[in-house]
Amino acid sequence: MMSMHWREKQLLDVMQDEKMTTRELVNKVDMSKVTALKYLDRLKEKNLVDFEEVGNAKIWFLKEEDETIDKRTKVLVVDDDKNIINIIHDFLEPDQFEVLAASNGKEALGMVFIESPDILILDIMMPEMDGLKVCKELKKNAITRNLPIIVLSAKTSLDDKLKAMDLGINDYIGKPFDLRELRARINMALRSGHDI
Repeated sequence: MMSMHWREKQLLDVMQDEKMTTRELVNKVDMSKVTALKYLDRLKEKNLVDFEEVGNAKIWFLKEEDETIDKRTKVLVVDDDKNIINIIHDFLEPDQFEVLAASNGKEALGMVFIESPDILILDIMMPEMDGLKVCKELKKNAITRNLPIIVLSAKTSLDDKLKAMDLGINDYIGKPFDLRELRARINMALRSGHDI
């Protein structure tokens, strides 16, 4: 089963039934040419798109959709409390969500680049690297700048929330939290991410 990054979904949505050059695609989505080509190559490997070369231009088009594609949302939960990770993993429906886990900020950064999650659920107080530093690193990088991030933290003062919001997170949920609210906010963040 293949999973699909939200960037790949974004490119597929833009392409629909028409053929487009790389430049036309880049103009329609909020990513650099290098990023777009990276995800287009991934889509080609998955047999979803192909291109024909006309002069120096690549003309991209959709192939017939393959039924083996995993349509689940990939959620990376970053928390040094294994109970939190397990609770979220057990609550989110396995046919809709694939839950990945990291126990500290450094591990989270590595996993973001290897696994390309669709959304990040991030604790602030963690060993190795805290959640705010993770946010800063992700927002600095063109590839991960638009990755939706929901902070899930026991730090619930207004100052803590404002610090995180200044870094460009999508949402902030205080602990203890309601799992139904978390799921609703995940869906909301993903929807707003696709509207960018």
